Amino acid sequence: MVQTVTNKAVKRILTKGLKGWEAGKLILQDLIDTYHRRESILTESDIAAIRNIRMESPDVRDYNMFMALCRGFHVGNMLGEWTCADACLEITYLDRILQSANKRRIIELYESCGPRIVTRKQYEDIVAAQKEKKLEFEYSLGYVIEERFYAIAPCEAREEIDELCLDIESFEYFISIVPENYKDFCEHAINEIRDLYISNKLPAVLHKEDVKKAEPILAKWKKDKLSEQDTIKLMDMLYITGQQLYECEKLPEWKDYLEKYDRYLFGDEDERFSQVYAVLEDYSGVWVNEQDYYTGPPKPSELITRNTELLLGLINRDDKVKKSIKSVGIELKDKLDTAEQNIRMFLAIKTILDTAAEAVGLDIPGKGGLLASPYIRLGAFIAIYNIRLEKLREELKPWESAETRLEKALKMLSPIDCEKLKPSPDCLKQLKDNILKDAEGEGWLREKILSIECGDGFNFKEMWNK
Repeated sequence: MVQTVTNKAVKRILTKGLKGWEAGKLILQDLIDTYHRRESILTESDIAAIRNIRMESPDVRDYNMFMALCRGFHVGNMLGEWTCADACLEITYLDRILQSANKRRIIELYESCGPRIVTRKQYEDIVAAQKEKKLEFEYSLGYVIEERFYAIAPCEAREEIDELCLDIESFEYFISIVPENYKDFCEHAINEIRDLYISNKLPAVLHKEDVKKAEPILAKWKKDKLSEQDTIKLMDMLYITGQQLYECEKLPEWKDYLEKYDRYLFGDEDERFSQVYAVLEDYSGVWVNEQDYYTGPPKPSELITRNTELLLGLINRDDKVKKSIKSVGIELKDKLDTAEQNIRMFLAIKTILDTAAEAVGLDIPGKGGLLASPYIRLGAFIAIYNIRLEKLREELKPWESAETRLEKALKMLSPIDCEKLKPSPDCLKQLKDNILKDAEGEGWLREKILSIECGDGFNFKEMWNK
């Protein structure tokens, strides 16, 4: 923005003569220009000449008002920078602790991508546990047909369908993506499963909510009088357990499936099934417990959290509990409260200065008003803090270990909501109506701050009286 006060304008104004309002505004504008690193236009002799201008009583009052604003803007600029810096320091402290918790999660994610080391005994127990889950699980008849299709079709059929990278959620969808040259295999698979069902070798059942809708269709299917569309609908309503599939000699593909380990299956229920495993065949007993399970050295993720827990006093050097989670959480909340008080003060000062600047028609560079740079900086610190806290509050992923004491303490923190910390809409309206009222002496800024009430009901005057 072009500087509105120029040398020529100053000389013209001084020669022509000034009113109190014009004289005061000229000095205040020059002060604002210096804050924004613009070259000062007024010289000491110019300021002296302005002060020596003879003014009438109303002009003196206006001029003194601007001098009060000058003092308020000067103090406000310094105090705004300080409160912003203090708020950023408090948020940085909390953010570094949040970072250690987030780093732990990131490391666990990378650890989950590689194989997890287990002993042969440990791996066999995992496979057995997964097999038990598979045997109990109910599979839709549509999925059983899919597996029969892959068992009788050429091996490249699965490869071609996998290359589509599609998430097949229903039998109807599966039928629609089967390449034309494999349609006969699909039809054959449907007929095989139908024959097994009719002969009671595959006793699939309906869920209660589907009985009324499915029974008429099922009766037609048993007589082989069902349209393709109705067949597709029926296949996603009939279910059969893994145990029954395992015992069905006509479907040998299910024995292989139920006997082997599959990564990700039931991964949401049991973390053991979301891993790739490297099985130790020959090992010493250093990292093996009494169950013959591999324990290994401490994970890097645990060391990261441990150092921060030591810093906060959650544990001592012997890894024993020192402070309670609640007491550490309260200490962290105190840090957050301090940061929020500084943010309140900063936002109150910025609002007061911006409102006054607008009321007297000052030229403020850029669109952010006064204290724009610290305001942007503070906003960035708050945004990063809120993002990290939100990530910490997300539901644990299958590859993540249980919450640490540090994470439980950090979850006692709340996000920073700047809207609640800003002056309330009613307060802002009153401020605009009375911003220049009682602007005299050195107490203008202080009085305006004490009149501020924030969006969450916080009142500076009440705090001051306490």
